[in-house]
Amino acid sequence: MSDHAFSAPGSPLPPSAADAVLAGLTDNPLGETSPSIYDTGRVVTLTPWLPGLDGRLKFLLDSQRPDGVWGATGGYAVLPTLSATEALLTVLRRRDSSAVPPGRLAAAAGRGLSAIWGLTHRNDPARLPDVVAAELIAPALVAEVNAHLDRLSEEPITGLDAWGSGGRLPLPPGSDPSALARAREHLRVSGDVQAKLWYSLEVMGAAARGTRARPVDGALACSVSATAAWLGHPPIAEPASIAFLQATAAAYGGAVPGTFPLYGFERTWAIGALVRVGIDVRVPPSLIEDLEQSLAAGAVGGAPGLPPDADSTSAGFATLARLGRPRTPDCLWEFELDDHFCCWQGERTPSPTANAHVLEAFAEHIARNAGDSGRHRAAVRKIVRWLAGVQLENGSWADKWHASPYYATSHCSLALDLVADPGAERAVRRAVEWTLATQNADGSWGIWGGTSEETAYAIHVLLHTAPGRSDPRSGRAAARGREFLLSQDPERHPPLWHQKDLFAPAAVCRAVRLAALRLTDSHTAPTADAGKGPGHGSADHRRQMRAGR
Repeated sequence: MSDHAFSAPGSPLPPSAADAVLAGLTDNPLGETSPSIYDTGRVVTLTPWLPGLDGRLKFLLDSQRPDGVWGATGGYAVLPTLSATEALLTVLRRRDSSAVPPGRLAAAAGRGLSAIWGLTHRNDPARLPDVVAAELIAPALVAEVNAHLDRLSEEPITGLDAWGSGGRLPLPPGSDPSALARAREHLRVSGDVQAKLWYSLEVMGAAARGTRARPVDGALACSVSATAAWLGHPPIAEPASIAFLQATAAAYGGAVPGTFPLYGFERTWAIGALVRVGIDVRVPPSLIEDLEQSLAAGAVGGAPGLPPDADSTSAGFATLARLGRPRTPDCLWEFELDDHFCCWQGERTPSPTANAHVLEAFAEHIARNAGDSGRHRAAVRKIVRWLAGVQLENGSWADKWHASPYYATSHCSLALDLVADPGAERAVRRAVEWTLATQNADGSWGIWGGTSEETAYAIHVLLHTAPGRSDPRSGRAAARGREFLLSQDPERHPPLWHQKDLFAPAAVCRAVRLAALRLTDSHTAPTADAGKGPGHGSADHRRQMRAGR
């Protein structure tokens, strides 16, 4: 995987680290997320008028790996490598004014072309991962890169002579050019784009400029590249959106994040990670009130401008309940299907972790409303069956929101552990076995080498589930994991979360690490819950919910 982890700016966390995480949520109200190779490349191509081009080019050049690839490994490299390479070719073709020497841009573009060729021409070509709109983005970018290659024979670029002989890139497996063609035809005929495609508007080409859409605070669907495509070149007269792009690029030194702002998701997940394990934190009242007001109006999305989804909504309900501010989670019924809950109607792939969060929201409701929970209990049984059915053979879970199975396995295990059900217990035991079996020699866990975030998720499985805590191996493995966590830079966050490429939400990564350290402290101090009573995160509270009381 790429070694370009996101390190959030700022000084080391003070002694009250959990409170510092929450303070950061108010100090950085738009959120902290890593810059995106994919979106930075799209902004280079789509908005030559935007200040900060040199910063964007420097970010792209610095992010390229020695083998010419951008991004993580395998299929995760396809979209960022295509986007960065296409952007460099565009700058060279347009002869944009830049302090970066053209020879350096051409050399990087040539390495990028070789990398894409290797990814797509080998016997087992890299398949696109389940990131947002990958099936549409890949054919759009391949067509743009191939158009550059077609022009090289007649309009050569110094340093790219080897690519002027008519070579063309094939589509990576998982591409859907027919779906892209249908979406573009719909835009041509109707002058409009389905709302679910606003987030990926940049795949629509020049027709995206000024199409009917509804930005929120200047951002279209919280997507920087979609906002850039909607503004176009020259930009349409939308001062709020222009200001949004300018401010975002300035904050990142020219580069841009992908999904921004994403403060709804970041706040809910960070607060939830801390209170779930019983850390005594002072959650700023403004954050609680914002969450309460949002949920009072119905289902919510990850941030303003994103469609309401079951994942954000259920996580919000569970977090409020653990903060002692429960609300009836009945707006989740709009996401109910025959055998599981969808994130939103018409989604392409279901999410195990979204179902786990719905299960948690209902379990928290049942624990406080035993006499009014018949439908909720039935839904819990449904979700338990579905989660057990989609558990992988090795005992882990995979999910469309995160590259690592440790994220999905942690969230599914913790939710199932709340339910007094033999099937749920079997599934959690299998997850514990898988977690124990996949620890690295240095005490870490991770799919591409050990990371603090993934190690934290593994510790949650081992020490925050009943089957994990009852296994003496868990304590030993978690102790080794703790040593790894303490040896790592707490502000280094490799991108593992899915958007159009991978990103790292800094506050969430900090929170899950601190929660894991709290669990290891509690495991070595049996009286850690003494005197707390059945509050959120305590052992008594979890026993009550497992008993259905």
